[in-house]
Amino acid sequence: MKTRQKNSVQGRTPLVLFLALYQLAGGLVGLGLCLKMIPALQQPSTSTWVGIVLAAVLYTFSILCGFLLFQVTRQAFLFSLANQILQVFSFGVTGLAYNYVAGLKVGVGVDFLTSWVFKLKFSLSSFTFSVGTHTGASFVAVNLLALVLLYLLERAKEAANV
Repeated sequence: MKTRQKNSVQGRTPLVLFLALYQLAGGLVGLGLCLKMIPALQQPSTSTWVGIVLAAVLYTFSILCGFLLFQVTRQAFLFSLANQILQVFSFGVTGLAYNYVAGLKVGVGVDFLTSWVFKLKFSLSSFTFSVGTHTGASFVAVNLLALVLLYLLERAKEAANV
């Protein structure tokens, strides 16, 4: 028991602490924005409530990942990696759209409306999930910051030797 606790404390490098705090903050901001939006809704549909619950679950997952990462366990790194993987790609095609960001998004993407338009995208804790809507959105984007965080999580995991 003491050995595991000792390894946990030794694994709490500044990088691990940063990654834990980043996930906590991103999840808290996202959850706060989600909760702030609810009073502004006027007669929300069932699908709107499903989207809000899904967003709240993902932001809560990000918060959980941050808390777990303070313990520097293998499971914490696996959950954190999954959390970042969910944030790498966002897309919209006929009737289906997905975007999840818990923290910051520094992304590059292509919009396919009338022609190919390359875009640089910045956002703070955002969520979009729609099925069967005809928004006309056709895009693909990659969150470069999530890719960097995946790399940093892998390095921190190796350094913590978990």
